[in-house]
Amino acid sequence: MNLRAIFSLLVLLFLFQSVKAQEKKISPRTDDKTNPNWITMMQDPQVNYYDAVKAFETYWDGKIEPEEEDELITEGKITSAEADSLRNARAAWTQAQRNEYETIKYQHKRFKDWKRTVFPFVQSDGRILSEQEQLEIFQKQQQVKDK
Repeated sequence: MNLRAIFSLLVLLFLFQSVKAQEKKISPRTDDKTNPNWITMMQDPQVNYYDAVKAFETYWDGKIEPEEEDELITEGKITSAEADSLRNARAAWTQAQRNEYETIKYQHKRFKDWKRTVFPFVQSDGRILSEQEQLEIFQKQQQVKDK
C-alpha cells in the first residue's frame, strides 16, 4: 500500500513538472524587450507563430517602428516636426549606427512579410504547417480546380 502511494505521488510530480516545462516554453523570453529575438524566430520552421509575434510586439513596444518618415506622417503616427527631429538625430549617427538601423529596418519589413505569408498556414496552437503540408494543400486545390 505504501509503495502504491509513493508511485502515485511520483506520477503526479512528473505530470506537474511536465506542465511547468510547457509553461516555460510558451512564456516570452525576458530579453525580448531589448533583443530582436523575433529575427531568429521567423527563420525557425518549428517556431510557434504566436510566440514570434509576441516577441516582435514586445521588442517594438514603446519604440517607433522603422518606417520612412513620409509614411509615418501620412499615417498620422508622427508629425512633420517629429520627422524632422528624427532626420536630424540620424544625421549625427556614426556609420555603424546607420548600418544597424538599416539592418533592423530590413528585418522589420521581412518580419511583416513573413507574418502575412505564413498566417494562412497557422494552426490554432500556433504551429505553422511545414512546406510539405503547404505543398499538399496547394496540390489538392489544383486538382479541384482542374476538375
